[in-house]
Amino acid sequence: MKNVIYLLIAVLMVSCGGSNSSKSNYEKTITDYLLKGSDTKENLNFKIVEMNEHGTVIVADSITYLTDEFRKDKQLIIDRVSLAKKMSEELLAKTKKQSDIDKYNADIAVMNARIDSLKNLVPDNLRGYESRNANDVLAIIVRCKYSVQLSGTPKEETFDFYLSPDGSKCYGKKGI
Repeated sequence: MKNVIYLLIAVLMVSCGGSNSSKSNYEKTITDYLLKGSDTKENLNFKIVEMNEHGTVIVADSITYLTDEFRKDKQLIIDRVSLAKKMSEELLAKTKKQSDIDKYNADIAVMNARIDSLKNLVPDNLRGYESRNANDVLAIIVRCKYSVQLSGTPKEETFDFYLSPDGSKCYGKKGI
């Protein structure tokens, strides 16, 4: 029984140590990202006030995002071509000259073909995900509140930082 208690205490200490280790890794990565090419941490009076994991980005999230962006972009183009087609149809209705009628009909046929082609278009930027598990973690989202003093009073900012799964790289930040 005594050995079991010692084992539980050892596991607890290791798990707590691992958590602090990843937090210090996140802190170093975020600090390096923010201060890249600038003054030193001490000269800017830079310090992290609060930091915690706020979520993850998995392969499925990335696929959903890329697909949604593709659909939005595609719809924008379809709308523009449809507007041009409508304008050509209006001009066709007003013209009486056969050469203009032929030109507008040809233009409308081309625009109809483009619209049909666009509607059937599928995203081609998902090839890198074919062999990946949908639950693979691509990034860890770390919410970090920090203070920096450039001149005068310190300023506090809070951002979500997108870090590599091991916490060693910062892909970017997003204001909240």
